Amino acid sequence: MARKLRGCFAGRLVEVTTRTLQSRHLLRPGRRTNQIVVGVLARAQQRTGICIVGPVAMSNHIHLLVVPRSTRQLSVFMRYVNSNVARKVGRLHGWKGKFWEKRYTAIVVTDEEQAQVGRLRYLLSQGVKEGLVQRPGDWPGVHVARALQSGYPEISGGVWHDRTAQRRAGRRSSRGSARARDFDQKSLCVGLCPLPCWSELSWSQRRAATRRLIREVVSEARRERKGRPVFGARAVLDQDPFSAPEQSERRPAPPCHAASRKARRELTKELRAFAAAFFAASEALRKGETADFPAGCFPPGLPYVAESSVPDG
Repeated sequence: MARKLRGCFAGRLVEVTTRTLQSRHLLRPGRRTNQIVVGVLARAQQRTGICIVGPVAMSNHIHLLVVPRSTRQLSVFMRYVNSNVARKVGRLHGWKGKFWEKRYTAIVVTDEEQAQVGRLRYLLSQGVKEGLVQRPGDWPGVHVARALQSGYPEISGGVWHDRTAQRRAGRRSSRGSARARDFDQKSLCVGLCPLPCWSELSWSQRRAATRRLIREVVSEARRERKGRPVFGARAVLDQDPFSAPEQSERRPAPPCHAASRKARRELTKELRAFAAAFFAASEALRKGETADFPAGCFPPGLPYVAESSVPDG
């Protein structure tokens, strides 16, 4: 199956989703899992400088809202996140097989305030809309809601275990080993950026707006449950990480997220033009002719074509 072409990400809000194999609960929340996820995200952010609006780690998938400077920056960031989460969390559970179901899905969001706030609202609803917990802050895993509603622009508590340094120290040590905890980098934090449409607002204004969204999410979920109790954080923590939900909601990913038909039509047109230019250049390259690939893409067998107006991270 051909990989989905990615592009037109530079300087835009992008929604990213990665699901575990067969939707298994391999990301089941827990102290160590939460530390790993935050630690990996923090390290990836330090290495790439990407702007993270918000992360949420559910039991079988990770949701992110990011604003990358380039398609390449997003690619490098997600490669680091997915590879390290798979290794470290997989090792935690003794899982040796494939961890992720497939590559991450990245969907561009238009510049409309309604569209961007709508995607943040969807992020905040994770765990609540499924009937797992009553409020976003009750989710026992990594959830951006706690940071946004408290006004702190970061998610703390990450831990990064440097296994490479541990192995090197072990080889140099006369005892032939080193204590594992000596190679833990603790208190790593994921810095949070505001939604692009909220960049002019103060943190207090963003906090108030976020709290309004959370109240809407909680009220809507309560109406949908019609008196049924939630699954509960304790039950989430007790899940078998190798288990999978009986039913998993799957919908075709849209080409973009927009609030109006006009904005959706314009962005879809841009995405299609990008794809047409890429495939035309690929065909020219195959024929041995001069190939003019669009900015922000990875040509087959050639270096990345950087965006001229946005510094590549």
